[in-house]
Amino acid sequence: MKLWYYCIMKILVYILFIFYFLITPAIAQEVLVLPTNILSEKENYYRFDEVSEIVANDVIKNFNKTDKINTPDLYKVKSKLNSNQQLKQLSIKALQNKKTDFDSLKEIAKEFNCDYVLLISSAASTNKNSIKRSAWEILEVSTAFDISYPYKHEISAILVDTNNSLVMWSNNFSTKLGNNLNKFQAKNYAQANDEYEKFKLYSQMIVSPSISQNIVLRFYPKSITPLKTDDNNGEALRFDKSIPEKPNLRPREEFYGDIIYGI
Repeated sequence: MKLWYYCIMKILVYILFIFYFLITPAIAQEVLVLPTNILSEKENYYRFDEVSEIVANDVIKNFNKTDKINTPDLYKVKSKLNSNQQLKQLSIKALQNKKTDFDSLKEIAKEFNCDYVLLISSAASTNKNSIKRSAWEILEVSTAFDISYPYKHEISAILVDTNNSLVMWSNNFSTKLGNNLNKFQAKNYAQANDEYEKFKLYSQMIVSPSISQNIVLRFYPKSITPLKTDDNNGEALRFDKSIPEKPNLRPREEFYGDIIYGI
């Protein structure tokens, strides 16, 4: 009788133990999102946010919609970096380094109580030369000199594990700037603002959902399932990287992308 009682109690303890872990929420990961030009002043004529900051803000918003990843607000991060001269110089060193500076990133992450850093950078270039500039600088140049040839815009994202000094995930997004005639110009502020809205929509609907999903997957592999496509060809693994042509389109508030890209 005592043996049966012991076995039953043991089974009940196991069941309660498993049930506890099933209902207990996972501990949120602390990720610091850093656009590489976070310390740069808005030097472009239009006073637009750099594309890397647009993407960073959208990724932070996506993270904050879940209970899986915590990340500091970008404005607070920028304020803290600017108010601490030593930290600012460390950040400049880390963000301007062409190679991943694990030591500097680890020190920066500690200041924000984070174990991971997500670096986001952006640049525009042309096949005429290898110089990379901001999208708005390219827009100013092409407009002022009436230049018409293909421009390309690139966004890169790198997730760094600062404790173990390794890159957990990285991806690049590349798209053409301009219309089918290779014109990326703005003769007035309204036209320039249309390009700005396109970049914002490009970030909201394509780049930031992909970055957000992939990073969540690195920490919680079974937390996201790709949506089914209408053509019945399997999971939605394809991706349209072009900048949307309808800047006034308002995406759904909870839209998180319909693919998982770059796994």
